[in-house]
Amino acid sequence: MERKKLEHPFFVIIGPSGSGKTKVAEAVFNSKYKVISHTTRSIRKEEKDGLDYYFETKEQFEQLVDKGALAEHDTYHGNQYGVGIAELIQKTTDHYAYDVLTIKGFQEIEKQFGNMVIPIFLEVSKNNVLVRLQTREDDEVIITQRGALYDQEIQNKNKVITYPNSYIINANQSFENVVAEVKNVVMNVLNVS
Repeated sequence: MERKKLEHPFFVIIGPSGSGKTKVAEAVFNSKYKVISHTTRSIRKEEKDGLDYYFETKEQFEQLVDKGALAEHDTYHGNQYGVGIAELIQKTTDHYAYDVLTIKGFQEIEKQFGNMVIPIFLEVSKNNVLVRLQTREDDEVIITQRGALYDQEIQNKNKVITYPNSYIINANQSFENVVAEVKNVVMNVLNVS
């Protein structure tokens, strides 16, 4: 199946769990520009289906995979996530779009759509990750699991920097500074393309 090209850039925010990816993305980008991913994880109390994610049963998700409807899919913390091809193409038709993805998700989409896929990696210390996870998560088991993943996830920076259009942001600084740096990246990319 031939893939249509992206008309505008697709920004992908990547980083360790607890790096602030989602909050930074929400502060930088217009929510209408979000490519809404599919997931099998349970909906959180503050989330809305079709706005934060398309919440799917495992069977529905497998149907999307079987039909070839996903540009990428991955398992993260035991839940499946995937980006729909139609959604990605539609969201980038008139303007840029964004999503928060795993390194594997980024790489799969970049393979299909090339340099129009812009990775922005949020680099953060393990100590800051653990502090942030403790403020947002009540379950100590989840905090421990995600903290243990840090060493593996921070290594993804070395993969991201191999892409010519990649950006690394120091996410140890204040939230406002991180947001400002990501906004600068977006403006620079948009002014060039």
